[in-house]
Amino acid sequence: MHGRAKRDIGLLAAGSLVSTAGDSAALVALLLELRTSGVGWISAALGAELLPFVLFASFSGRLVDRVDNRRLLVIALAGQALVAVPLAVARTPWLVIALFFALNAVSTLVRPAANAMVPVLSGEDEATSGYAWVATGGGIGWIVGPAAGGLLTAAFGVTTTLGVDAATFVVMAAACRLLSTTRSSAKAAETGQPKHGGMRIIWQDTVLRWSILTTAIVVACAVVDNVAAPYRFINQLATSSSGYGFYLALWGVGALAGSQLPRKITTSALPTSLAIGNGLSGLGIVGIGLAPSLGLALCASALGGIGNGVANVTQSALVASRVGADQRGRAFAAVGATIQTGVGVGTVAGAPLVAGIGAGHAMTAAGGVAALLAGITAIWMVARQ
Repeated sequence: MHGRAKRDIGLLAAGSLVSTAGDSAALVALLLELRTSGVGWISAALGAELLPFVLFASFSGRLVDRVDNRRLLVIALAGQALVAVPLAVARTPWLVIALFFALNAVSTLVRPAANAMVPVLSGEDEATSGYAWVATGGGIGWIVGPAAGGLLTAAFGVTTTLGVDAATFVVMAAACRLLSTTRSSAKAAETGQPKHGGMRIIWQDTVLRWSILTTAIVVACAVVDNVAAPYRFINQLATSSSGYGFYLALWGVGALAGSQLPRKITTSALPTSLAIGNGLSGLGIVGIGLAPSLGLALCASALGGIGNGVANVTQSALVASRVGADQRGRAFAAVGATIQTGVGVGTVAGAPLVAGIGAGHAMTAAGGVAALLAGITAIWMVARQ
């Protein structure tokens, strides 16, 4: 990447770091705040985080493909900051959920717009490296954010933590405002309202169809891991909350390392790389489920995180490489909706699976399904080349 591209990608990555850290800190604060109101409100908050990406994918994707993306990012991020301010002072559970839903509804514009902008900022030939830089920023944010959220909430309260989140949206809006290039809607305007929705764009490409479907299933399996992990580490491996914390940290560090690996990968190898990343995530979950000791379970966590990081970068790069520039907003919105559906399915399935067969067996089964499906997909992708 040349100097301007490095600057722009650096701005987007830095904005992603700050905003992701703020979002994850805010989620911790909200869950702590709602905990005293009952588990039903916790579930409602998690639903308010997921549902907008499924419900509004079609509208968001079409809008991203029709308007100036730099301006859209600035306006949407400013809108999130405005929503975060009353959220910081809201105390009635239903109002907290409504505002949190609104916050994530606006985020359905930010994510596809940012993803669609990366190839424009980095250059099409350097898009994978661009996605790796943005994933690095987001990965650091996810490592720092939850810890910061817990510390800020304990020291200063929920209002301060959510106020900090509002400030992070302003920081990212400023970063996007400084971008020297934007993604134009000129081509979309020439052809009129886009005829095909994002799901059709993904589905009509065989490689994307199976890659994204496999990834969604792997994500569903990984969410089962999230449900089972506290019981696996604390009840079965006889560690404390610190051991569970190490698991989360090592998965995050692994994902950060994994996001660096695909930087120089060729476009033709992206589908196979995505399948391998998914497979490593599945094997990591299997390893946690089968590990006879805490040390081996933590090593498996790092392996799963590496696969997660590889998959995150290659998924975005694969979509960008196989979808026309004027369709990427719809495509990324559809991918987001598909992945979030996987999160919802895994969340619903996790509790009864853990209750029925135990945490370790649940992780082994979920990870095994993910690894097997990813392996089959990898073999099929290699055979197609």
